[in-house]
Amino acid sequence: MVTPQQIDEYLKRVPPLPEAIGSSLKHLGEGDLAAAARAASADPALIHYLRRIVNSAAYGFKRELKDPIQIFSALGIQRAKQLLYAYMVNSVAPKEWSYFTLEGDEFLNFQLSFMKRWEKIVSTLKIDEKFMSAAAIMSAGLIVADAIFADHASDVALIKESGDFDLDTILERVSRLSFERLVASIAEKWEVESDVIRLVSLAFGKEECEGGTLCEPARFLHLLLFYELSRPAMLEAGANSFISFNPEFSMPVIERFEEITGVE
Repeated sequence: MVTPQQIDEYLKRVPPLPEAIGSSLKHLGEGDLAAAARAASADPALIHYLRRIVNSAAYGFKRELKDPIQIFSALGIQRAKQLLYAYMVNSVAPKEWSYFTLEGDEFLNFQLSFMKRWEKIVSTLKIDEKFMSAAAIMSAGLIVADAIFADHASDVALIKESGDFDLDTILERVSRLSFERLVASIAEKWEVESDVIRLVSLAFGKEECEGGTLCEPARFLHLLLFYELSRPAMLEAGANSFISFNPEFSMPVIERFEEITGVE
């Protein structure tokens, strides 16, 4: 089984925010898109990623955006922040996954679909746009879990042989660390706002949630993650049971979720 010291070593593989991203996020927090774009320009790989994403069909801008200031202006503060965190996740994602059988751009496509549907939910429900970043960071746990599961494959196999367990249960038995705590640890390292981290934690559907401004968004986010993980690429990769679906937690928003996202 994984020791606490080993867990620390796995988390050390996730780097802190690079200077360019940290500075860009600071400027976004101050509402200065131009300064944020200039700060991001110090990282050519980040700008390449942003160009690729914003010029994809998912964003549907009428003209190609190349200049960083154009990109940040078109995105706006919260979508730019979301994509900076998404870039961090993708920058630490393995080129070759060790446990999950993800190939090529499958993880990128999963994350992009997840973010765009979450953005639509945030917009329709008129949730504070700062919560857009929740979808970008929620998949980060898969990256560290991939390394843990691969390094302790025999333990994972024994647990799977003993019952039909979801990945969260397997992770807890191997490492005494849940996906919820894993994602929160990464988000804290990346200086994500505390209420965004709280929303992500609630979205795992393990806590009772009655009242409060985060309960409804958490139910939507729980449903959306489950839906995105149930798509063919993630099913085939063995990553579909990242969380255990809680129908009781989701029930109050299921009809509205289907109406907003157009999925059943």
